[in-house]
Amino acid sequence: MTNSKDSNQQIDQLRTLIKDIDHAMLTTVDDDGSLHSRPMSIFSDIDTDGILWFFTSTDSHKVFEIEHCQQVNVSFSSPDKQRYVSILGTAELVKDRNKLQEKWQPKLQTWFPQGLDEPNLALLKVNINKADYWDSPSSFRSQTISLLELSHR
Repeated sequence: MTNSKDSNQQIDQLRTLIKDIDHAMLTTVDDDGSLHSRPMSIFSDIDTDGILWFFTSTDSHKVFEIEHCQQVNVSFSSPDKQRYVSILGTAELVKDRNKLQEKWQPKLQTWFPQGLDEPNLALLKVNINKADYWDSPSSFRSQTISLLELSHR
């Protein structure tokens, strides 16, 4: 079992890997079993519990998909740095007003013009279970960070 010091180091390592990457591809499973990916903007760091947060609208198709299958993949790439990260996790919708206020940033206004008063505004919480990454300058082989213990706290 991973202790909290190891987990904190792994989360810090994952933060470093995705630092300066502004967009990710979120992949969900549609009701027919097909995979569906879309770009998502990153506005916050991975928190200390190994969670990624995204703002979304409750009436988006990804929310429907996640309500039927919580398994998701979030991929990051920085081709100029030869760095690629693939995160496997479970997602859930969070409508908590305090959490929305805590995570809100003014640049989100582009997608949500009414800000925190936007109807159907919610957070997509992705609990990270595992991350595979390729950091080519240091290794051509994939490496794995496992945070599964964190996701079951």
